[in-house]
Amino acid sequence: MRWPVHLCCTVLLLALLAKALELSVGFIAFALLGSILPDAVERWIGLRHRSEAVHNFASALPIFLLSLAFEPLAGLAVGWLHHIAIDSTTTSGCYVLSARVRGPLKSNNPWHGALISLLHAVFALPALIT
Repeated sequence: MRWPVHLCCTVLLLALLAKALELSVGFIAFALLGSILPDAVERWIGLRHRSEAVHNFASALPIFLLSLAFEPLAGLAVGWLHHIAIDSTTTSGCYVLSARVRGPLKSNNPWHGALISLLHAVFALPALIT
């Protein structure tokens, strides 16, 4: 998925989480950063897109461990994991350890991005209205 889809869906996820948890500004900012960071990290260090090292659910574990010392990093891990979860719905997929998980959607199809955003809205908005 493209970065606007990742940001839009993360905003909806954060709105839903904020109904149940008190989220700090740092958590929210780091979650939004985490939602686009996996693609940026791959670009910065010269890895192919959707590499096993970065687009892997296990790659968020070190971030979660660091969040024990600095709470906003938990937001970074949430955003990172959410990014990977969304990307795992695409035909390119993502990794769970060394296993590749793929879905039926195409990353470059704007209708597929709209579908993912709409699904997030369907789940988040009813909870936000009540």
